[in-house]
Amino acid sequence: MRGFLAIIFAAAHRLLFLTGVLNFAFLMLWWTAALINLYILPFGMVSGAVPATFLHAPVMLYLMLPAFFFGFLLTVFPRWSGFADLQRRQYAPIGSAFFLATIIAWGALIGDNALWLVAALAIAGLGWLIALWHLAVILAAETRSDKGPTWHAWSAFTALCLGLSGLCFSAYFLLTLDGRAYLLANSIGTFGFMLPVFLTVVHRMIPFFAGNVVAGYVRWRPYWVLALVWVFLIPLMLAPIIDSAQLQFIGALALCMLTAIMLWRWWPRGDAPGLLMVLIWGFAWAPVGFGLIALGHYAGLSGFDFSPGKAPVHAIYIGMAGSLIIAMVTRVTQGHSGRPLTMNRAAWIAFWGIELSALARIVAGLRGEHGHWLVLAGIIWILLVTPWALKQARIYLARRADGKPG
Repeated sequence: MRGFLAIIFAAAHRLLFLTGVLNFAFLMLWWTAALINLYILPFGMVSGAVPATFLHAPVMLYLMLPAFFFGFLLTVFPRWSGFADLQRRQYAPIGSAFFLATIIAWGALIGDNALWLVAALAIAGLGWLIALWHLAVILAAETRSDKGPTWHAWSAFTALCLGLSGLCFSAYFLLTLDGRAYLLANSIGTFGFMLPVFLTVVHRMIPFFAGNVVAGYVRWRPYWVLALVWVFLIPLMLAPIIDSAQLQFIGALALCMLTAIMLWRWWPRGDAPGLLMVLIWGFAWAPVGFGLIALGHYAGLSGFDFSPGKAPVHAIYIGMAGSLIIAMVTRVTQGHSGRPLTMNRAAWIAFWGIELSALARIVAGLRGEHGHWLVLAGIIWILLVTPWALKQARIYLARRADGKPG
């Protein structure tokens, strides 16, 4: 047991990424089963006071994604600010909280027990608070020194704080079934937490990675881009409170154009390895998703017949977020386990599986949330992405291939 704990707590990302990839596999298996039960073949799946369709977003946004985010940010955050890595005593409680929360959440989903899910979110929230404390200490130390400010760190920290507030709204919804709380939890989780973290990280990392591996590459990451991302996300995040289709249209259209500019400036003009290109291709879903959001609002404002359903946000959830998780987790896992920095076969299959799943989910939205297309999106994910997730899990449970610590 001591040897197992030494392995799983050897680095900040190990237990958190293990939690994330297990959720990457199990949550989609649960969700696909719920879709089959709902649209194709009812087989008596338990259904309680809160339908599975209202549990899908909270567990993805506040249990799966944070495990990946904290696994990455607890590793790079100190380095961004020029400080030493976090110690085991600092990151071990965080990973443990999210892993325990995940186990409880799985039981809650299988048994359709909303109170268990609230308990899972509470435990995850405790780990979240501990993580925020350690990150805040780093930012405070940077403020006292002559190093700062590291705007990427501040941007990510702001998104994590908003994410914790969204988790609280999600728990409140599960306790009260307050519809406004549900809308706020999803809106904050998407536009105040998930997207700012991803856009902050790619703004820093894509130019950095590309500059190291592409000959003649010119790094471009002005801070005004990061500022505009936040400005234009605000009306989308506050949509349940400020019901203004005009503001949401402007915000989405601006983000479509801004992310398209980012994609154009970051695209390598020379030969680039697959591990970089999957980041670029994954990010390409951002202008697509924001464009569809803008088109949906424009249709509502102008009165022409177009209803994209949930296709726009799933272009972002599955297309962008899923692709970037495959790309970045593969990179971190390969590098921190003493393996070559390349896309292996399982990673390539998973990446293209995400693309196919995203396309199927978008078709479902454009066809009025068609049940068969929803199920197809889930089945593609299970068949093509799950093997990658299990491969990553085995790596986190083993020592580094090169024998080094970490």
